[in-house]
Amino acid sequence: MRSQQQKNSKNRFLILGFLSFFLTSLSLSAEEFSGAWFGEIQRSVSSGVSGGVFEWTTGFVLIAGGVLASLLPCVYPLYPITVGIVRARGEGSPKILHPAVYYLGLVAVYWCFGLIAGFSGGAFNVILRYPFTNLALSVLIFLLALASLDLIHLPFFQSKEVNIGQGCKGTFLLGMVAGLLSSPCVGPVVVAILLQITAGSGAISIGSILLASFKMFLFGVGLGFPFLMIGVFGLSLPKSGKWMRWIQWVLGLFVLYFSYTYFQKALSGWSVPERSISLAAFGILILLVCLYFFLPEDWDKYKRMKKTLFLGGVILSAAGLVILLSGGVGGVNASGVSETETKGNLTWFRIPQKAYAEGKDTDKKVFIDFYADWCTNCKAFEELTLSDSSLNEALQSAVLLKIKEDDPIFATYARDPRFEELKIGLPFFVILDSEGNLLYKNTDYQDTKTMIETLKNQP
Repeated sequence: MRSQQQKNSKNRFLILGFLSFFLTSLSLSAEEFSGAWFGEIQRSVSSGVSGGVFEWTTGFVLIAGGVLASLLPCVYPLYPITVGIVRARGEGSPKILHPAVYYLGLVAVYWCFGLIAGFSGGAFNVILRYPFTNLALSVLIFLLALASLDLIHLPFFQSKEVNIGQGCKGTFLLGMVAGLLSSPCVGPVVVAILLQITAGSGAISIGSILLASFKMFLFGVGLGFPFLMIGVFGLSLPKSGKWMRWIQWVLGLFVLYFSYTYFQKALSGWSVPERSISLAAFGILILLVCLYFFLPEDWDKYKRMKKTLFLGGVILSAAGLVILLSGGVGGVNASGVSETETKGNLTWFRIPQKAYAEGKDTDKKVFIDFYADWCTNCKAFEELTLSDSSLNEALQSAVLLKIKEDDPIFATYARDPRFEELKIGLPFFVILDSEGNLLYKNTDYQDTKTMIETLKNQP
């Protein structure tokens, strides 16, 4: 008994050390890791999954995430059973027919998820303007991460029995049901990815809808790939073992990362410094880990985690209330808007009237960057203005104006019929000539080629 308790204690401290190392890595700011591998991976995963463009790294991340999800302990044992059922349904038919139809049904479900994400992207971006919304999403995704790690049970991800008809139609429906109710492990990962996609969909268009659906289609391709291999080609699966637990932890940390990004957006919206956000996240995790490890050992892990979340919620709510009442998180721009803001070798006006006056006096074009602290792509463009030499040179020849979402003047621009994109979300970029005529507008921060051409072309 004592040796078992010692083993449990050792495992707990190993887990604590692992989680501490993980969040400590997150706590190091992107500026400290500028150009390093972690910063590049962080930006690639976040902007790739949620961005309005598609790169090969995005496809790799989504397919790999699907494959990893298919190897989770609560999904993996279902594959040989499902393969047997599908093969039995396909007796007398070509060997590849029913497995392929099942696979298409599974992938179709995730394609539909992405389609819905594309249609809801614009509305979701409007909601994401509020820091409290981002904080609520951070808590939700954190719970999904715990569910991925099998530390809590979320009842809406539990499997249900469904009656399926015969023939290819029934096999297709069987695949769809497998996609919808695959397991409590896949569900949290899917929700986390969908939230990222809807957050970055931007203005609703045919392109954005098709892109969102294609991203989830790739996740479904990865999720069903092992089944296709064993169903069509008769490949045998390796035996279950501890390696599956490591897969579970990899996906759990992947979902936990998304939770941190929304936590970061929420506190940035309340003007909390970047370094303080990372330390706050680290402190919260350590608090929860300590509460979990010091609860009675005779409780099962689900009861202990449930009690940990309750006690942690009470402590954090009390701390948040104290900070709020003491004015520790004040209103944004409480001291007013400064006239200019300098980033690298670029100086941005913060007051529109002064920028327009400067543009008229110097006969220069006015480049307007509509910005928000919670907007990942806004920050990515801010980095581009300094790292992209061609863009930086073009911007130096123009009058630069940065309007933040919390500026009083932002609402005036949002009501302007020329800038209806502001009702959808951010980022948003505008170029005006010296007389205030609209020359260019776009929500794609990577459309630097057109921006440069517009700025350099003579009126």
